[in-house]
Amino acid sequence: MALIYILVFLGFFAGALVSPVMSPMFLHPQDHGVLSQETTPATRAFLLGLAMAVFRLGEFFGSPILGQLSDRFGRKKILAAAMGVTAIGNLAIAWSISAGQFWVIIAGQFFLGFVGVLLVLAQAEVAQFSTGQEKTRRFGLIYMCSSLAYVFAPVLGGHLADKTYFSWASYSVPFYFAAGTCLICTILILWRFPDSVAENREQTPLKLTRGFMEMGEAFQLAPFRSLLIVNFFLYLGVDFVFQFNPVYFVQKWNFTSAHVGWLLSYTSISMVAAQWLLVKPVGKGRTPRTITAGSAILLAALLMIQILPSQWWWLCLILPLVGSTMALATTNMSALLSDTAPLDAQGRMLGVSHSVRVLGSALLCFIGGILAGLSPQYPILIGAIASLLAGGLLIYGGRRLQKQSPNE
Repeated sequence: MALIYILVFLGFFAGALVSPVMSPMFLHPQDHGVLSQETTPATRAFLLGLAMAVFRLGEFFGSPILGQLSDRFGRKKILAAAMGVTAIGNLAIAWSISAGQFWVIIAGQFFLGFVGVLLVLAQAEVAQFSTGQEKTRRFGLIYMCSSLAYVFAPVLGGHLADKTYFSWASYSVPFYFAAGTCLICTILILWRFPDSVAENREQTPLKLTRGFMEMGEAFQLAPFRSLLIVNFFLYLGVDFVFQFNPVYFVQKWNFTSAHVGWLLSYTSISMVAAQWLLVKPVGKGRTPRTITAGSAILLAALLMIQILPSQWWWLCLILPLVGSTMALATTNMSALLSDTAPLDAQGRMLGVSHSVRVLGSALLCFIGGILAGLSPQYPILIGAIASLLAGGLLIYGGRRLQKQSPNE
């Protein structure tokens, strides 16, 4: 399990390196970005939303396909190939920024999303060898490793892109560093990752469209269908925090990439602390459904509060609470989904759940880019409403299960 945690940390470290870069690169007209200075603020926000959305579309198309391929050929081969392609994709984006090729950035974002299955396959590997509270604890450690990457990498990536700190800095540099990190992951996977393949792999025909067919099958399973819908809304709230908080910071307070990196890292510290200190004690005597529902509703309230302050330093009080609730919600939601999925199809079903939620995120990133052009607060409000719906649906579903259980 230690190798899985290391890979999750390194993989997310690579992604977190570039997380403070996108918003300033698109939104700062006077900076060394990829759009001309004549581009209007509304157009900048829309194109930023487009870049975010195509990444999510790539995840939507890639997750069910690669999840099914991992169950067919083994997670080692698929994960190694995915990380190798991620390294190449980061190199392509780094070059396109230097060359001013905007559409190469868009294409690179799609391919990075398509092969972004590290978290799904790591969860599937853990689920195969864990049950009950131990599974929840290990899911918590996975999310802790991903959050730990966001403690360090955004600050580093933000400074690597900010000429205020280094004369040689540019928006390309974090992508080069990310490519190197992904290459290290690829080497580690090929060297030490266990090659686990299902015993019935020879009897199962390979169809690249099976992932999409399984989405329909998953929605036919009543318990899993309801959780897929909840997962969809919950991650809209979570994704809007990670995707549009930097947009909000840049638009409202004109933050640079270094400033954005500091606040992203600050939020992640609270996520790591919650996953390390709160997941286990909060889970005692409570079900993952109950914890996820409460965390989702609290997250909705905190996001609404976040857009109220007129001075940025209030974020120092609000963001740790946002990070802690997201940590509890995502960890317990993953455990709830895994407990509901068939044991022999963890990779496929977790891939399906991942694709369902990123499809919604992709669609709303398009809308979010338009809304951000009107007001920086609007995307955050959409995330708050989505989180509130997730919590409400979990409470409603839990009450229905309680009513049905005496008759079963």
